[in-house]
Amino acid sequence: MQKYSRVFYLVGFLSMPLFILLLVYGYIKLNEMVSEEIHWGHNKSFAFGQASREGKLILLSVTKSRCEMLQGLECGEGKPDLGTYVLLNYTPREQEFQTLILDDRFVSLKTDPLPQYFLLNSAGEIRHISKQLPSVEEMQKLPKKE
Repeated sequence: MQKYSRVFYLVGFLSMPLFILLLVYGYIKLNEMVSEEIHWGHNKSFAFGQASREGKLILLSVTKSRCEMLQGLECGEGKPDLGTYVLLNYTPREQEFQTLILDDRFVSLKTDPLPQYFLLNSAGEIRHISKQLPSVEEMQKLPKKE
């Protein structure tokens, strides 16, 4: 019996670092998933609600891949100012993108290459369309209501 208890202690002792590594990995993975949903996964109703409350425009960016932390050329590499607008990012793989294609206002999504950027007011009216991320000055000049 004494011989087996040493083996169990040894197995338990050696498996403890593996268990800790699995816990840390799980914590990091869950944290990444949650932060992505909160910060970069704004849905349409949240974006429009926040824009109307704060008097901001909505920057609808339709890109080939999801804008993570606004990095990459398609996302402006830190160029935009989040104090001016609320970001709403769609990719072709999302259901919301399919809904956009059916809307006549976004007909350029069917023919022109991505990325495309639309500045919308809180009523959903398009204020600006471009193939490049609009500058902060352009966004501030546009009327938010009309």
